Amino acid sequence: MKRILPAFAFLTIFNCSNAQKIISTDINNFWMAYDSIQKNNKNKSEVIERLFLDKKTDGLKAFMEIKKFGKDDYLNVIEKYPNFWNSIRPKTFIDSKKIKTINSAFRQFKKLYPNNSQGNIYYTIGAMKSGGTTHHEDLLLGVERITGDKNTVVSEFENEGLQKMFLYTNPSQLEQVTVHEFIHTFQKDGEVNVLSKAIKEGSCDFIAELALNKKFTAHYLDYGAKNYEKVKSDFKSEMLSQKFDNWFYNSHAKNPDLGYFVGYMISKKYYENSVDKKTAIKNIIELDFNNETVVLEFLVKSRYFEDQKNAEQIVSDYKDHQPKLIKIVEFENGSQNVNTNTKKIHIVFSRPMYEKVSINFSKNGKEHFPLKNIVGLDESKTILTIETSDLQYDTEYDFYITDRVTQSEDGYPFDMKEYKISFKTDKK
Repeated sequence: MKRILPAFAFLTIFNCSNAQKIISTDINNFWMAYDSIQKNNKNKSEVIERLFLDKKTDGLKAFMEIKKFGKDDYLNVIEKYPNFWNSIRPKTFIDSKKIKTINSAFRQFKKLYPNNSQGNIYYTIGAMKSGGTTHHEDLLLGVERITGDKNTVVSEFENEGLQKMFLYTNPSQLEQVTVHEFIHTFQKDGEVNVLSKAIKEGSCDFIAELALNKKFTAHYLDYGAKNYEKVKSDFKSEMLSQKFDNWFYNSHAKNPDLGYFVGYMISKKYYENSVDKKTAIKNIIELDFNNETVVLEFLVKSRYFEDQKNAEQIVSDYKDHQPKLIKIVEFENGSQNVNTNTKKIHIVFSRPMYEKVSINFSKNGKEHFPLKNIVGLDESKTILTIETSDLQYDTEYDFYITDRVTQSEDGYPFDMKEYKISFKTDKK
């Protein structure tokens, strides 16, 4: 293990033309504490306090408060993941070439989007809790989660998400990650649906590309470009939903984070179709992501979908495609005298359904859950058959159809977050 830090690691504060600073002293201090702990494990608590945490920057202090981690978290990950730390170490240092590129991008961004931000960029070690966040105008980045690559040792991690963390990353992406995250500091909070979040994230990729004057590189951009029409079709069926896990931060997926690609393309097309490019940048950054109508109008102006429908037509068409529960064959929902001899319940949907339907237990307890087995859909895929348990007299039963995986055959989610089906059996 190296005990001497590279000389460039001490070039930790760089002035930016707009009074911003890029600060990485936390990284140096962490490795000094780390090395000292390896030599003297008995005093590790005192060492990490004295050499690292007592010297923490304002950025690290804010990072720890926001993400809720502290000394014990550092000591825990240092002890549990020695091979990881040895492998990630060389990649955590921020050299002068990267700093020059980032400062140049910030200057270019200021030309694209005039601003008076005084926010600092803090590169830190964040105890594996987060790759980064913002604090007012400041950007806080945990480099140990964003500078790894496929050669970084992840075998010590118990969490599958952490094991897959570096499948698509490499240290050379630090500059574009930094600029992407910095652009977030200018955006409004919130996202009303998948479409909104896609534009919020993907637009940062696109504008970072303009600021860096270099093509943004990411696995989702490569896959999205090669599978353009399929990704677009899949996205259309879920864009007004809350199915964020299908499009963002989904390392479990075969092709994760495709929401970024769609948002990148929508923003790029909006920009290319705008006459006034400077105003287009302003509109992209200042979009109200909590206003569905505004977000839809932005989508329309981008011409991402060729059908040229207006915002109202898009919503109407989307709702028409969402499957609805039409009726229950055996009884009216809410009936108070259902025959106890009822052995099957047939649920009719408005559209052909995907094979999986989410059914949740009664919120009144298992004794009020009337189902024994899900038989499945009929040939038309519109009728779901469910076998009941032995129904008791004068008893209230209920269960819920939810939108977790319930969707039409063409991918549109169930039109309700949960639909309660309830009934009461007749008396003897």
